[in-house]
Amino acid sequence: MFERYHDVLTHLPEYSQNIFRKGYFKWLWSQCKGWGKFSYFLLTFNFVLQIISLVQSFSQTPFESILTFIGGNLSVACVLGISNLSGIQGWCGAISAICIAITGFMARNYATAFEQLGYLIFLDLFCILDPKWNDNIQVEKFESASEWFKYGFFFVISWICTYFIFSFTNDPRVFLDSLNLSMAITGALLELNRKREQYYVFTLASVFTIALWTQTMLQGDGNFALIFSYSIFFLNDMYAFFSKNSWFRGPLSKKA
Repeated sequence: MFERYHDVLTHLPEYSQNIFRKGYFKWLWSQCKGWGKFSYFLLTFNFVLQIISLVQSFSQTPFESILTFIGGNLSVACVLGISNLSGIQGWCGAISAICIAITGFMARNYATAFEQLGYLIFLDLFCILDPKWNDNIQVEKFESASEWFKYGFFFVISWICTYFIFSFTNDPRVFLDSLNLSMAITGALLELNRKREQYYVFTLASVFTIALWTQTMLQGDGNFALIFSYSIFFLNDMYAFFSKNSWFRGPLSKKA
């Protein structure tokens, strides 16, 4: 489960050269090309929704509105990048994670804030550094029922731990908040190991995160931005499940 972390950390000097190689920024730009039409539609549709949210909330909470606008757009770009096997997801995920983490702390959704910092440290940075993720993406399926059990057990233990920890804070939504964090940890581990089954976890996580930020907004601690972005995540997941052109149902590898 943790082989990718060990590989990157034990070869960190070599892997760090991945972001300093010649033509890196040109390569990053190329990773935004060749996506499916539905992905570009979702990217544009989300941008329109984020502008609506920004205009609606800016006069009341300008700083939070700008943060969620940036985080909402880049988080969708990150998820669509993953769907299209694009290496751009590392940087989009890292920047959006910082924005959403700050928003989470402001809204007292502490587990969600730490979720985003976890994405940044344990997923986004590794995906940026790891050329095996970026340059030769191989998506794999679970090979046995034991893998389901292994990751399922990991999820249960992580939820028990996160609920226990954040129950000592003044988090007003600790049940949903800790649930989202544990699902995110499990999904991130699946993604880092390039397991196709990550989509089951992230789809459920989208539903519960929409519920969390809806409750947050109704209690006066948020706006529509992250509700919109996670709704786009859910639409993208549905496309992955049912479209023959998605990597979830189609080929399991792509050369970048």
